[in-house]
Amino acid sequence: MPNGPVHADAMRTLHARRLRQLIMLLLAMLATFTLASTRFLQWPVFGSLVAGMAALSAAWWRLDRGHERSALMIVLWSVTLLATAILWLRGGVRDLFVLAYPLVLVLAALTTSPRPLLALGATMAASLGLLTLAETKGWMDFTPLPTGGWSFFDRVLLLAVLAVCVRTLALDLQAAVHRAEAEGSRAKDHAARLAFLVQHDALTGLPNRLLVQDRFVQAEARARREGRPLALVVIDLDDFRRVNDSLGHAVGDAVLQRMAERLRLVVADTDTLGRLGGDEFVVLATEAGDPDALGVLAQRLLDGLAEPFERAGLAIACGSSIGIAQYPRDGNSFESLLNRAEAALARAKADGRNGFRFADPEVDIDVGEHLRLVSELRGAADRGELELHYQPLVRLADDALVGVEALIRWRHRERGLVPPSAFIPLAERGGLIHAIGVWAIREACLQARRWDARGLAPMVVSVNVSPVQLGVGDLDARVAKALADSTLPPARLQLELTESSLLGDASPLRDQLIRLRALGVGLSIDDFGTGYSNLGYLQRFAVQSLKIDQSFVRGATRGPQGEAIVRAIVQLARSLGIRTVAEGIEDPETARRFAALGCDVGQGHAWGPPLPSADFVAWALARSR
Repeated sequence: MPNGPVHADAMRTLHARRLRQLIMLLLAMLATFTLASTRFLQWPVFGSLVAGMAALSAAWWRLDRGHERSALMIVLWSVTLLATAILWLRGGVRDLFVLAYPLVLVLAALTTSPRPLLALGATMAASLGLLTLAETKGWMDFTPLPTGGWSFFDRVLLLAVLAVCVRTLALDLQAAVHRAEAEGSRAKDHAARLAFLVQHDALTGLPNRLLVQDRFVQAEARARREGRPLALVVIDLDDFRRVNDSLGHAVGDAVLQRMAERLRLVVADTDTLGRLGGDEFVVLATEAGDPDALGVLAQRLLDGLAEPFERAGLAIACGSSIGIAQYPRDGNSFESLLNRAEAALARAKADGRNGFRFADPEVDIDVGEHLRLVSELRGAADRGELELHYQPLVRLADDALVGVEALIRWRHRERGLVPPSAFIPLAERGGLIHAIGVWAIREACLQARRWDARGLAPMVVSVNVSPVQLGVGDLDARVAKALADSTLPPARLQLELTESSLLGDASPLRDQLIRLRALGVGLSIDDFGTGYSNLGYLQRFAVQSLKIDQSFVRGATRGPQGEAIVRAIVQLARSLGIRTVAEGIEDPETARRFAALGCDVGQGHAWGPPLPSADFVAWALARSR
């Protein structure tokens, strides 16, 4: 639809132009009439005409200064009073100038409010009434106007002016009607578009959750009445976030649109395909009635989505995972079936992805337990349930303590010590990991300063950073505040990042890491070699250490091939001036072997498990003695 203020300005401009044209026409008509009828005009009539032209000139002057309303009122009243004066001075109610009255009323009706229109109409009615009464009573004797060439010219001139005015008003009225019709049509189009968007996804054009739920109600009534099959199939793209982060949201949107097209080709016309949000789609299946048929449908969906496609010169492939819930076995409402299907989807992802699972009670129990854990995890730091345990980092060359890794532990008031593998993924999915991670960084910095006060040798403290945290724009500001509050030198704080979190080197991530390095903190790559190893980010972000994954540490003790992999990683890091850390060293023999391979630092139970702060201090003091 047209913008309101712009449309109003255009209308004001049109009205001003029409008013100026009207004033010009009236001035031209009065001037022509005066000049053509000079020898027939009485002086009072001549004076009235001159006064009318002066009033119209004043209206022009007001219009040029932007006073459109006052100019319009001057025109309406000057024409009305001029016509009234000529009627009284010349021919009475039979004078041709009486035609000016309806013209003024029409113009006033189209351009003013009711109050001026009523005032003008009352003035005209009073004038005509008094004229009629004066002529009837014989109080005034109006001499009939002479006929002839000049009288004919006067009448033609007045009628021409009236015709032009009426024609202009009619054209403007037609244009207004056309504009109203066009705006009405646009309004209908927008209303239809809004109605579509209320029930459809804007990106893919698929039904959204609201419309799918509405169709479920209809399908459920038919299934209950006719015994027809009904199931909800929830589809989630695997690693879609990786595509978004590495290639950008424009490519991510293109992937979603392409996946929606592929799903349309697989889903039957009688089924409903919708998008629940993000990278999650849903199929309301009304034809596949048994697990075998649903399994065939799910496999067709998996196969249809798995095929790579070209985009900007890249071959992009997105696997998927599927959860299936059947009516009425798994529930008799949309929400209950959707919850069961998403629980089955979670099981499919946990079992390795790129597969499908059917809902079952065990999955629902797991999901309920996860939801309870997420609820209890909120505020755990405020309740004092979160704590850090510290595992030593030891230089292999001389067995000196050079740092610690701070590891989060949750000591639940009822469940006891909850392992990180049980709550860290939940914190990431539940949006809690950033707050927990910031708490860990702050607590680790403060604890390092407390150790300084206890007399421990200064050491570097490493804290793990979740990929989710890197996506939050204020991580560097939170780190800077933690360093300032604790007065810990930035060089003594090291942030451990996973390789997958650096995949793609997207601009926001790159800027975040550059700001972190500008603070002076160190960066370490955790589990190096298990992800998407990229030598570029090692130099670009001035990475200070690589942590060799435990699987390579164990592999190095089993044969020459595993040992060769470790030696290659160590040599690569050394050539780049990067320190290597072997984690998962369990015994002194393995520590000596990795020292011989050139690894710089070791971590593992060969020196001690992760310990609470007090136990770590006791261990460190005893070791120093």
